[in-house]
Amino acid sequence: MTDWKKSVSACASTVTIGDISNYINPSAVASSPIDNFYIERNKLLSSISPNYATLNPSIPPLVLVGLISLTENYFREILAGIVKICPKAKQKSATKSLNLATAWIGFGEMEKGAFENTSFSDPKAVKKSLNELIGVNVTNINQIAAPLEEFGKLCELRHAIVHSAGLLAGKNAIKLELPSSRNSLRIKVGYSELQESAEVCSSLVCAVNLELFVNMANKWLNEWPRTPAYRDQNLNILFKKIWGLFYSEFDERNGLISESLTQIKARNLIVKTNAA
Repeated sequence: MTDWKKSVSACASTVTIGDISNYINPSAVASSPIDNFYIERNKLLSSISPNYATLNPSIPPLVLVGLISLTENYFREILAGIVKICPKAKQKSATKSLNLATAWIGFGEMEKGAFENTSFSDPKAVKKSLNELIGVNVTNINQIAAPLEEFGKLCELRHAIVHSAGLLAGKNAIKLELPSSRNSLRIKVGYSELQESAEVCSSLVCAVNLELFVNMANKWLNEWPRTPAYRDQNLNILFKKIWGLFYSEFDERNGLISESLTQIKARNLIVKTNAA
């Protein structure tokens, strides 16, 4: 007997995932957060050429999502690193909730668990975290403000790509200040737009990395020695931890650091200028 209930689409298959562990690979983080960002960014960008992007227009938007995800992960890594070494950040993070699951998976990076429930694809969340945890206020005169605003535009596009198959929701279109339209709007990301997006993400990461380094250097010199946790500690060893968290070997190799100093010279200048 004909079953009309099966007349509109194919029946569901009975496929199951054989072994979920085949989808997962252990990952050890050895570089600074900014270099981890660079490494993964370059992997993404090298996977697609101008011709490939033209022939496969559905792929560049997915790469854009990957770029934003890498930027979010930079924020989690750098903030977790700061919590690990800065007594002031430890104090301010004491009220944050920590997922118990982190004690079982990723327990070697326990500090990152404090940011698992924070989405950094929202500029407001970025500003809030930087201000509440580090004391960095993102203002119009701050070097973070401009790239963060541009990053926010990419995040509106990301929302459409991830949540509505590339169709731009009205609220996202309004935030992007697009003109009204009778028809739906679909995200279109070409090769040049992808490169531009990568520059926006990279600019934001660089701005944050420099701003937070200055902030930590100031705390290292003027605040840490007065805290019970670090009183009488070796300040040179503590600065080495700061340097390792923020220093980019990638930028050094490519001649992108405008003031190329050794760790010791930078430390001595911070002391000489009182971190000014």
